Amino acid sequence: MAQAHVIAVAAVALLAGGSVLRAAADTAPPQVQFGCDAPKGTTCLFKLFFGPHRTRIVQLQPGMKVGIPGVVAGRDSYCVSLNTPPVPKCARQAIDPTYNH
Repeated sequence: MAQAHVIAVAAVALLAGGSVLRAAADTAPPQVQFGCDAPKGTTCLFKLFFGPHRTRIVQLQPGMKVGIPGVVAGRDSYCVSLNTPPVPKCARQAIDPTYNH
């Protein structure tokens, strides 16, 4: 009887621990904030650089502020230009964890 009780307690502990680990793994990292502080009538075009070979273009209207998933502050970088996409060899800026514009 004591052995069955120990096994039951161990099973409950393992199940509870697994659900806590799964919940922590399921939470997404916080999204990095980007915004367009340009004057009315213009468009901000951000070119995001993810590692050596992946890029993405994000277009924001003036006054927009959005969180962009998949961006890692301190690792990734970006360029921004108004009304036209950034040139391929643009001056990259490090992504700030709080706000990028």
